[in-house]
Amino acid sequence: MYRTFINSFKVTFAEGANQFIYFLKRIPLVGRKVPDKLYEKTDAKLTIGIISQILGLFSGFFRKAFYIGIMVILPAYLISDSLIKDTTKLLPIFFHIFASLSLILGPLMKSTIINKYDKQAFNMITLMRANARKYYISNIIFINLKDFLHFVIPMLIIGYIIGFTPLKAVIFILELIALRFIGECLHIRVYAKTKSVLTEKNIYMTTVILGGMLFAYLLPVMKLTVNFQKVLFNTYAAIFIICIGAAAFIYILRYKNYTVIAKKLLTKDNLFKLGAVKTDMKFGDVKINEKKMTKEDLDSRSLNKKEGYEYLNAIFFKRHRRIMVTPIRNRVLIISIVFLICMYFVIFMPQNRNDIVSQIQKSTALFVFFMYLMSTGERICKAMFYNCDLSLLRYAYYRESKVILSNFTSRLKRVVMLNIIPAAILCLALIIITASAGYSSKLIEMVPIFLCILCLACFFSIHHLFMYYVIQPYTAELTVKSPLFKIINAVMYFVCYGCLQIKTSSYYFTLGVLGVTVIYMAAALIITYKAAPKTFRLK
Repeated sequence: MYRTFINSFKVTFAEGANQFIYFLKRIPLVGRKVPDKLYEKTDAKLTIGIISQILGLFSGFFRKAFYIGIMVILPAYLISDSLIKDTTKLLPIFFHIFASLSLILGPLMKSTIINKYDKQAFNMITLMRANARKYYISNIIFINLKDFLHFVIPMLIIGYIIGFTPLKAVIFILELIALRFIGECLHIRVYAKTKSVLTEKNIYMTTVILGGMLFAYLLPVMKLTVNFQKVLFNTYAAIFIICIGAAAFIYILRYKNYTVIAKKLLTKDNLFKLGAVKTDMKFGDVKINEKKMTKEDLDSRSLNKKEGYEYLNAIFFKRHRRIMVTPIRNRVLIISIVFLICMYFVIFMPQNRNDIVSQIQKSTALFVFFMYLMSTGERICKAMFYNCDLSLLRYAYYRESKVILSNFTSRLKRVVMLNIIPAAILCLALIIITASAGYSSKLIEMVPIFLCILCLACFFSIHHLFMYYVIQPYTAELTVKSPLFKIINAVMYFVCYGCLQIKTSSYYFTLGVLGVTVIYMAAALIITYKAAPKTFRLK
């Protein structure tokens, strides 16, 4: 068993190292200095893998702390409506939510062994012929030991802050691990008896998840909190739970049909299904439903006056307008809801009118982040790749400089026009709110804000289309494997978020946004013309 465990780690290290090397090679400038021979150096890959596992161990603490903070502490704080120091209200709700999610819901909806889509298990058992029993047992021990360490440290810190002892923190995590073993045992027993995977049953999963979430959050809201502390920290109850967990673990150790489970579940077809599901998740929102297409969608006679790629893009945007218009409609709906809320305050709470208008005047920097979130450019680029460029990029003529520039400018006009719609609606909403509040005289002063919003809509339209042509992050297998694309997107997010901290007049801020937009557009056209013939290709 120990040797199987070590071998699985070596495979994991090597696979992780290969992915990291591939990632480095995809980064411009840096990638050229990374030799292909590095793939062959097993010792170097193992070292990289060990380092990544150590980093993963530390990141695990933060992930569990984040989970407890967002899913447990924050709702408990909001429901209890009390300060952290007032633990009499907070603690019962904290343990109710945490126990419901991690002790009940988690074991019922997840299995380490009865898992069709475990790629690591497929590699070790199916491809490398590892002993199924030894692999599964060593893996389940390692996962639960790692999760114990990941959970116990954040729980000790949280316990110190909100007021429960280190002993209670350790007992709670021990019971969590025990219930995981019980849940694993349940999944194995059900599969042994019925040959069905519980996590594949839609009715079961829907019932468990919906019921678990309602139990975790709705009951405390209705002041019906279950006092889990009396059960979980009762000496006899804790011993009973841990003993049942130990018995479940013994059952897992003695179970003999792991090879049968592996042969049945760990197949190429199941992994391909997983890949298809992931692809569908990434591109499902831009797939065209041919059954819903009307004769009007297919009728291109109104576009006969157009020529070349202007004609091609006109047809594309006409036939795929539902994909393009739906997110625009959703954004307009969000703006409309916020507008109605503001109008409610303006009409029924007149004392707040001055504050609302003053806040609008100070929100120029806020609109950078808001318009970044509102932009549909990335979704439109994804739709263009999936429904058009995936096929056409196979032809050399489609990657010529003149063709690319013609296509780029034609598409840019349409993407800008689409993103201008929510921007214009937002400007109109701000005008109505300001006028209704009785500050029509300030509308002239707010013109820079309106120009800023429109410029931002243009800027993000240019940005996403520019990234698409110069980096082209999508592959023929419908995945995103461009580190540079991910890095630039992350940087753009943090820059837009950082703009929230900028304190300057709307006039100077608008001039800055306008200047950046014009310069960025000129640079995008030049770089696209020169670089896109090399980068805009099928990968």
